[in-house]
Amino acid sequence: MNTEFLKNTFSKVIKDYDTARPGYPKELYDKVMSFSGIGKDAAVLEVGAGTGQATDLFLQGDFRFDLLEVSEEQVLFLKQKYGNNPKVTVVKDYFEQYETEKKYDLIYSATAFHWVDSWVGYPKAWEMLNTGGTLAVFWHMSSVTYYEGGIFDGLNALKKKFLPGESLGFDAEGILKVKERRVAQIQSGGCFGAPEIYEYRWTDTYDAERYVTLLNTYSGTQTLSEEKRQRYLEEVRKYIVVNGGRVELPQHVMLYLVRK
Repeated sequence: MNTEFLKNTFSKVIKDYDTARPGYPKELYDKVMSFSGIGKDAAVLEVGAGTGQATDLFLQGDFRFDLLEVSEEQVLFLKQKYGNNPKVTVVKDYFEQYETEKKYDLIYSATAFHWVDSWVGYPKAWEMLNTGGTLAVFWHMSSVTYYEGGIFDGLNALKKKFLPGESLGFDAEGILKVKERRVAQIQSGGCFGAPEIYEYRWTDTYDAERYVTLLNTYSGTQTLSEEKRQRYLEEVRKYIVVNGGRVELPQHVMLYLVRK
């Protein structure tokens, strides 16, 4: 599947993404702040702002923000959401192509930097940071983690039925390999050293409607035909309703921090 196509699938599900995707814990923000040491009016760049789940968290700091997104629809959503904040500028561009004379004190990306070619992205982030500046990249892992037992057995069976070519997710060993790959990617080009890594875990409760809304935001679901996608979501909805009406979804965020 073409990477550019997958990058742009999110523009079709902006409201669903804003409704169903989990946010990020304040502890993550606090860790980034303590590591970076940035203060008032620091220059901050967010790569792949989405609908602002991480933006909302970082806006509690009195910084100057540039938000990057790739589609007209997402940029419009962000401009409407943050248009009254004079310290927020929304830019439509791919990070690989983004050109500016600015230097940033913090660049961060929330569940988005995997769309950027690491051999381009990490050296470019290095060049765009002020000396002593911080790069913070973090990802939600629940969508790529294999859960089994209870309600997940049926959900896994439905995913196999409708998305037979897609992985059910990584086990603990697979997640460790993801971590190792991220560390290697961050050091692409020999710019950054080894990152500090922090992990955050909690559990969110999804009812049937919100869970199928979440599924609809995944790029794999968006690759299905409209008819097949609707059948998949409806079968998942019915399955959850007749099996207790909710999904207790473990959340797991991995944060990588590195300084120039």
